[in-house]
Amino acid sequence: MRLLLLALSMTFIFVARESLLEWWRARSRGLWDHEALRLSAMYLLLGGVFGMPLLLIYRLSWFIAIGSIAAMSLALNSWQAVHRKDRTIVGEMVAIAGLTLTAPASFYAARGQFDSTALWLWALCAVYFASSVFYVKFRVTTINPRHDHIRLESRRRCALYHGFLLALLLVLTLTGDLSAVGFIAFVPIMTRSFWHVAKPVRKINLRRIGWLEMAYSLVFLIFTTLNFRL
Repeated sequence: MRLLLLALSMTFIFVARESLLEWWRARSRGLWDHEALRLSAMYLLLGGVFGMPLLLIYRLSWFIAIGSIAAMSLALNSWQAVHRKDRTIVGEMVAIAGLTLTAPASFYAARGQFDSTALWLWALCAVYFASSVFYVKFRVTTINPRHDHIRLESRRRCALYHGFLLALLLVLTLTGDLSAVGFIAFVPIMTRSFWHVAKPVRKINLRRIGWLEMAYSLVFLIFTTLNFRL
């Protein structure tokens, strides 16, 4: 029941973002979108209704801190979207930090206690999904030959991030903080990134990339779960 309440609360809050952005964009142009404001308020209210029992009935007080961080992330990402900064690396990192809060939140709701495992889940999910930001931006820039400097910069950033990620995972594995199974969870995304950095191609199929990213995420989900079970 706690996970169901959390899932409903997070879903309504996530859906509220689009209406909130519509209202905020209209406000920035000096207009007033009453429909968008009404919808965002309704969705946020429903999110609060389903989330409140977690505090009042189940006494999961850490959700106050988790909710506060999520609210700040939502507000900052919405501001970036209104000012057309949400597609920057910083903007997408803010979004990922907020969205991956679902991992420690779900752990807390299921277990009823908040400990270092919840933070580990947040960190692993954040560094995993940040990979797609650098990878997809690099792949997209390769199809525009007129902006070679942008393409080279995206390629360099993708290589640096995944080099950092590989080094971090090796250190965690060698020190025993991450099992070999946990390391395997990251192998598909590191392989695809280093392969395309070494051999960039000028053709791109975004639908295929999207399906592959979903498949990689399932691998990450399975092996990360096994990591914590072992």
